[in-house]
Amino acid sequence: MIKFIKKIIKACPYSIMGKKCIKTLQGKKKDKKKNNTKIETLKKGIKTGRDIILIGIFCPLLWYSILSGASKDLIIINLMHSGVIVALGFVLIVINYLALFRYKNAS
Repeated sequence: MIKFIKKIIKACPYSIMGKKCIKTLQGKKKDKKKNNTKIETLKKGIKTGRDIILIGIFCPLLWYSILSGASKDLIIINLMHSGVIVALGFVLIVINYLALFRYKNAS
């Protein structure tokens, strides 16, 4: 059960973002990255878009307001905020997917 909880925490986009922020604030050097090909870079962009969508869907402010029985107006504001985040994720996915499609067809 503990292993399952640890896996969920490691997969949580908020915990990943928090770890990266802490590393940046501590001034730790970034890992040396391999030279990525154009295709790998575009696929990573698609995954980033997916992660942004997940952050929008599982926004704690939205779910707290829904589960705590907040006013209708507050829930609508949180839905609009989450909707904007989800839309940004979709835009990122579409841009990277189209660039990947164009790159593969050009090759």
